[in-house]
Amino acid sequence: MTLAAPAPQGVEDRVIPFPATGPAPDFSRTSTDVPLDVRPEQIRLLRQHPSLILLNLVNALLVVIVLWPIFPRELLIGWYALFVVVIPVRLILVRLSRRRSWMSAVVAGAAVAGSAATGVIWGLLAWPILIIPGLVYPVFLVFVLGGMSAGAVLLDAAYLPAFAAFVVPILAPATIAFALRGDEVSLAMGLMLAAFTLVQAVVGWRANRWILDTLKLQAQRENLTADLYRTTAELTRREAILRIMANHDQLTGLFNRYYLLETLGRELARARRLQVPITVAILDIDHFKDYNDNFGHAAGDEVLRTTAAMLKDAVRSTDIVCRYGGEEFLIVFLDSAATTAVPRLGQICHEVRQRAYQYQGSAMPGVTLSIGVAEFPQHGCSVDALIRAADRALCRQEGGTRLHRSAQVARLNQTPRVYRTSPPANNKTSPAPCRAPPSCARRPQSRLCPAPRRAPSIRAFS
Repeated sequence: MTLAAPAPQGVEDRVIPFPATGPAPDFSRTSTDVPLDVRPEQIRLLRQHPSLILLNLVNALLVVIVLWPIFPRELLIGWYALFVVVIPVRLILVRLSRRRSWMSAVVAGAAVAGSAATGVIWGLLAWPILIIPGLVYPVFLVFVLGGMSAGAVLLDAAYLPAFAAFVVPILAPATIAFALRGDEVSLAMGLMLAAFTLVQAVVGWRANRWILDTLKLQAQRENLTADLYRTTAELTRREAILRIMANHDQLTGLFNRYYLLETLGRELARARRLQVPITVAILDIDHFKDYNDNFGHAAGDEVLRTTAAMLKDAVRSTDIVCRYGGEEFLIVFLDSAATTAVPRLGQICHEVRQRAYQYQGSAMPGVTLSIGVAEFPQHGCSVDALIRAADRALCRQEGGTRLHRSAQVARLNQTPRVYRTSPPANNKTSPAPCRAPPSCARRPQSRLCPAPRRAPSIRAFS
């Protein structure tokens, strides 16, 4: 394990921008293209003002009072009794449909039947129009019937079959009665009533279309609002996934280089402001290429995952553990000097060395680590400078020693010790140690050198 030499300040921090990946999601399909069923809303409007049905009793009572002196009273009483029976039944049906949540088709059928029954009862007034002499009372009855049919626009226009079932039985018999009277005035009244019936039909149809369009727009608005909520939730979920993908390594689950460079710049600025140290350590798995060549990349991936989990568990939750690239990891010890981080790194090396690896039920050879350490601000004051210093420290190798500390670490640590991956010289049964080249070669092309399973020899670094 080697500590880097001090480096000059002034190097700019580097942040690698994360590129956008994948095409933009397609949210062009909306629920406005889906056929809308507005019948439930139409039925709700039919049941919205049940008190208006009671107006039939009031107006019928007024007709009885007016016709009482000139028309047979038994017939008037019987006629009004029909209203007394039909109107309460309609109100009871409306109440039951609300409480028991009847199906829309059942409620619509009940509404049409109730409107038709009420319209037929009003249509019975064609008999007084036909037999009462003069025009005073027939004209009065025409005004009453016209008012009731006009009120149907307010009550029944939401559902066109109910509107037609109420208006047609009211106006058609009266029109026929005026035509049967035969005199010119009655014929004129019949024509006027027929024209009024036509106008009522047009008004009712237009009112029904306006109500339907309004209900469809309301349903589309609600569907668009629901689509907006779903789209927002989906975009939030995808944003969270992209954030994880942008900041984490897929294989090991550790933070990646992009997150490291972005976060370390902020942490260095904070450390510079608070005047606290930060230690950066680059950890390299020794001879990992030989490991992959001998056991396959799948086994190598398992080693990377296991080692990453060990590193993550071995440091504090405030420290940053990243996969720097390939078989290299980088640990940022926040608010920690090298004198504090180096002993912990030595423990990590020992734990990794002693770890038994398993792949597909078979035991795998262990691995060892080489570590380069640099401290802020002693060895670098920027992200690039600090990482380069730790990288240069990692490249300093002597003979077969892969885990060592430099003389600068010895001055920082009162009891500097180093671990060697090679076994003692008297152990002739163990494989020969992997000799590092004299130059700063990061990954020498040597054969696989499995870590010894006995305790490593400890040698002071001079």
